[in-house]
Amino acid sequence: MFSGADTEARCPMCRTPTSATPNSTIATQLQEKYPITYQTRATEETSEDDPNASTIETLTLCIGNTHKLISPAPESQNMHLWNFFVRPSRTDIIAAVEVQLHPTFRPPHLRLTQAPYEIQRKGWGYFVITTHVILKPGWSWVSEDAEAVPFRGDEVKAKLPLDWTLDFSGNEGKGSMGRCRLKIRREGDREKRQREEEDGAEDGRWEVQMVHDDEDDEDDEEDNDEDDEEGA
Repeated sequence: MFSGADTEARCPMCRTPTSATPNSTIATQLQEKYPITYQTRATEETSEDDPNASTIETLTLCIGNTHKLISPAPESQNMHLWNFFVRPSRTDIIAAVEVQLHPTFRPPHLRLTQAPYEIQRKGWGYFVITTHVILKPGWSWVSEDAEAVPFRGDEVKAKLPLDWTLDFSGNEGKGSMGRCRLKIRREGDREKRQREEEDGAEDGRWEVQMVHDDEDDEDDEEDNDEDDEEGA
């Protein structure tokens, strides 16, 4: 056993506790290769001992669908009845769950502001459902995939996109569910001041991004169904 094995340290990337001695050479290499992630982890580590800093917590989120076969109506192929759901371990910090369905459904976009965050539909096939879980003001996601909420007036990354492919075969045809352990941040005064300073420094700058149309991936889907609760 090497010297210093009784010293508890944390991985600078995944923050997993381990009995090891810090390796300054590797730490420097990681910092140079992943500067943004390295700084984020360092901030989280510092915040654990600073009551005035942000607080990192864990939110468990279940996403999935139930399913059962039904007899389709005359001149209809809709033989699948499914419930899609998003179930967070805490609902008091959830502002809304936005659900984007296939365009054959009417309406294709829904905004759920109260639990349970579930919808039921009938259809003939499966597709990918895109959701955005939005946190209330004062909270943010600790994730590179998180986004700022449009028109909220700040740059807090409180909107997290999640995808789920409808499952009609799992659990003997009853559907399936995925469970995610996600990190959230309760912002302190220091983070708010820092963000305001960064916003002020970026005034006058423009950022242009390309917008891609994802509907081309679904050209083979059936034409729109007139029923509000029926679709692909």
